[in-house]
Amino acid sequence: MVRNTTMCALFLVGVTTLGLSACSDSDSGKKSDGATGSPAPATSAASPTSASPSTSPSGSSSPGASAAPASVKNALKALDTADQDVPGGKSFDLEKETDASGNRVWDIKVASNGTDQYNLSVSEDGAKVVNKRQDMTPDDDVAKLKDVKVSAQEALRTVADRRQGEDLKSLEIDRDDAGTTVWQVNTVKPGARNATETILDAQTGKPLGDKTND
Repeated sequence: MVRNTTMCALFLVGVTTLGLSACSDSDSGKKSDGATGSPAPATSAASPTSASPSTSPSGSSSPGASAAPASVKNALKALDTADQDVPGGKSFDLEKETDASGNRVWDIKVASNGTDQYNLSVSEDGAKVVNKRQDMTPDDDVAKLKDVKVSAQEALRTVADRRQGEDLKSLEIDRDDAGTTVWQVNTVKPGARNATETILDAQTGKPLGDKTND
């Protein structure tokens, strides 16, 4: 009787041990599944925002000059051509004329190094010098350039903006009744007989007034 009781006890102990072992294996499998599961998908990096191209002001600094008649554009080019042809050249007088051969040219007076003077004829399109000579008796206008901060080209661009659509007749340096050094620029409307003279302060470029010439 005792032997049977002992065997039953051993049997119960064995069954309990097997049960606990099975539970342990089951729990271990669950934990292992959780640890070796597929990793969460990585979040994709945000696309970089395209930088908007920077915009800078464009266009000519003088809208009037860029849309000006051919006479103004050619005169600006002729002034540059004349200045570059003379050492230390600064144009101070320009007028459209017809030369001895019947060609239309720009007659331009250019100061050289603040003392000498050259008289040039530049082609109508402003591209080349067709005649040049040194004037041995410079105009008193050469001395006026010492007070000038605004070039002939800058003065012409200002007037082209102010008198849009008008053709250029002439440009020169002078002094007004108050002794102020000024640029005098004469333009004419297409089809008009009388020119308009615009006067600019040669130091500041500020327009001082307009008047109609007979």
